[in-house]
Amino acid sequence: MSTRPRASSPRATLACALLCALLCCGCVGGEAPPRASQGVLDLSGRGLVDGEPLRLDGEWELYWNQLLTPGDFRERPAGAAAPALTGYLELPSAWHSFELDGKPLPSAGCATLRLVVQSGAAGRELAVRLASVNSAFSLWVNGRLCAQSGVVGRSAEAEVATPSVLLAPLPAEGGPLELVLQVSNHSYREAGVLAPVRVGQRAAMEAAQTRQWCVALFFVGSLLVMGVYHLALFWFRRSNRSPLYFGCYCLAWMVNYAQSDSSGWVARLFLPGVSATLMDRISVIGFIVSVPIGFTFFRTLYPREFPRLPQLASIALAAVFALATAALPMMAASAVLPAYYYVSIGLILYCLGRLFAAWRREREGAAFILGGFVVLGAVGINDMLTDMGLIRSVYLIPVGMFVFILFQAFALSLRFSRAFASVEKLSVELERKNAAVEREMAERTRLERRIVDISEEERRRLSHDLHDGLCQQLTGARLRCEVLTRKTPEGDAAIPELRQLAGLLEESVNQAYDLSSGLWPVEHGPGCSGPSLEELVRRAADSSGIAIEFSQQRGCEGGCREGLVTQLYRIGQEAMANAVKHARPGRIQVDFTCRKGGSVTLAVRDDGIGRQAAARGQGGLGMGIMAHRARIIGAELTIEDAPGGGTLVRCTAPCRAAEAGTGE
Repeated sequence: MSTRPRASSPRATLACALLCALLCCGCVGGEAPPRASQGVLDLSGRGLVDGEPLRLDGEWELYWNQLLTPGDFRERPAGAAAPALTGYLELPSAWHSFELDGKPLPSAGCATLRLVVQSGAAGRELAVRLASVNSAFSLWVNGRLCAQSGVVGRSAEAEVATPSVLLAPLPAEGGPLELVLQVSNHSYREAGVLAPVRVGQRAAMEAAQTRQWCVALFFVGSLLVMGVYHLALFWFRRSNRSPLYFGCYCLAWMVNYAQSDSSGWVARLFLPGVSATLMDRISVIGFIVSVPIGFTFFRTLYPREFPRLPQLASIALAAVFALATAALPMMAASAVLPAYYYVSIGLILYCLGRLFAAWRREREGAAFILGGFVVLGAVGINDMLTDMGLIRSVYLIPVGMFVFILFQAFALSLRFSRAFASVEKLSVELERKNAAVEREMAERTRLERRIVDISEEERRRLSHDLHDGLCQQLTGARLRCEVLTRKTPEGDAAIPELRQLAGLLEESVNQAYDLSSGLWPVEHGPGCSGPSLEELVRRAADSSGIAIEFSQQRGCEGGCREGLVTQLYRIGQEAMANAVKHARPGRIQVDFTCRKGGSVTLAVRDDGIGRQAAARGQGGLGMGIMAHRARIIGAELTIEDAPGGGTLVRCTAPCRAAEAGTGE
C-alpha cells in the first residue's frame, strides 16, 4: 500500500511555500517618502520627531577622490577654491554606478558625500543610522564628528576596513542638519553607501536596532541549535548521514549570517577584537561551502534523483572559490564572488527540479523538503541579486533558512512517526510470535520430559522383566544344576561338566542382575530417595577395573526428589562411561554435594588424557544426552580441563527448579 498522503497535502504544502516566498520577496506599497534633490532634503513640512525614522534617500553631493571636512565647506583661507563638486550621487547605491567623463568610477578610492536636511525639529534627541558603508567612513553632523568606523584612507595601506552598523546621536539644537560623510574603499567590489541612511528619534532608533539584533540572535541561535541537534542525531545513528550534512549546512549558514551586514554584524558584539576583514572572509567561505553541503544533503535523501557528477562539480567549484577567498586580497576575492552567485543560482534551479521529480516519485518527505527549498531558493536568489546590485531588495536569507528548517523538521517528524509506527507494528508482531514460540517451547519441553519419563518407565519395565523373569529363571536353572550335581554319584564323568555349567549359570545370573540394576537401579540409601550413586560407582569400578572413588556431602536431612537424582544418576553414569571409554584414566573421582536450601552438585573428575585428545574419537552423542538431561532439571552443565590434567564434568542443579520439574 502506498504511504503517500493524498494529493491535496503536497499541493497545499507547495502552495504554502510559494506564498511564503512571495511574502518574503514582495514589497508593501505606501506613501512615497521625501527624497533629496541636489544635495538638499526638505523636511520643513514634516518633522523628524514624529512617526517612523526617515530614509535620507536621494541625491547627495559627491566629491570624488576628496576627503573633505565640514570646515572645507565653510571658512576657507583667502583665495582658496571651493571644493570641486563631482556631481550628485543617488543613495543608497555604490559610487561605481556614477559615470565621470563617460566612464564609471572605480570601486577602489575615496569620496566625500554631503547632504543638507532642512528641518525645524528641536528639543528631541535624534540619531542617525549608517550600515553597509564599504569599507570605512567618518560622519560629521553640523561640524561635529558623530560616527566613525575604521580608518578612512586614500590607499589600502592607510585604510582600516571595518564595515559595521553605527547609531550616532545628533545635535538637538534645531534648524537644518549638514551631514558630511567621508568614505573610502580598498577592500570590496561594492563601494559607497549600500543601505539607506536613516534619521529619527534616538530612543526609537535604538529600540529598532536592538530589535534587529534580537531577531538576528534568534536566527543565529536557531541555526546553531538545529545544527548541533542534527549532528547529535548523526552521532547516535551513524548509518544515516543526512543529519550530518544538514547539521553542517545549518552551521555554515550560521557562520555566514552572523558575520554579514544582513544581521548587522551581530558576531562583532561578541568578538569585537577580531579583524573585520578576517570575519568577512569567514562569512563568505561559510556561504561558499554551504552550497555543496546542501546538495550532498539532498543526495543522501534521494540518491536516484541527485546524481553524483553534479555533486562532485559543486564540491570542486566550492573548493576553488573558498581557496580564492582565503588567499586573494579582499577586493579581488569579492570581485570573483558574483561568478559563484551565478553558479549557485543555477544549482538552486537544478535542485528544485530534482526535488520536484522526487516528489512526483513519492519519495518520503519530498513534499516538505521541496516546499521549504522553494522558499529558501527564492530568498537566496533574491539576496544574491541584491548583493550584486541587480535588484533593490532586502536580505531575507534568515527567513528562508528558518522556513527551510521548519519544513525539514516536518519531514523529519514524518519520518520518525512512520518509523515509530513501523516499530510499534513490528513490536506487536514480535510479541505475538514470541508468545507462539513460548507456547511451542513449553509444549516441546513438556514432550521432552514426557519422552524421558517414557524412557525411564521403559527402563524400569525392562529392568523388572529381567529381574522377575530372566534372572529368576537363570537362578532356578543354577539351583537345578546344583541339585543334579549333588545327586550324581561321585566319580561320574558328568560331574565336572555339571559344575562348570553351574558356574556359567551363576555368572549369567550376576550379569543379568547387573544389567537389570543398570537399567533401573532400585537401591536407595537410607537418607536418599533415589538411585544409589555409591552402588553405581561400585559396579562401574568392578566392571572397568579402574579405581573409582565416591564421596558425598549432604546438608539436608531429607532425601532429594527422585526426578532430580535420577537425572543426576544418568549424567554421572554417562560421564563415567565416557571417561572409561575415551580418557584412559588411572583414577576417577565422583563427588556428590547437597547444600541445605541451595543446590545439588555432581562432579566427575578423571586423570586421563584430557578433553582435546579424547574428543578426537568421540561422536558427541553422550555429551548431547547429558546436556539435554541437565536442561530438563534446570541444571548448569560444564565440561572443562581439570587442574593437573584430565577432565572435570560438573552438573549443578537448584533444588527449587528440581521440585518444579518433578511436580508435573
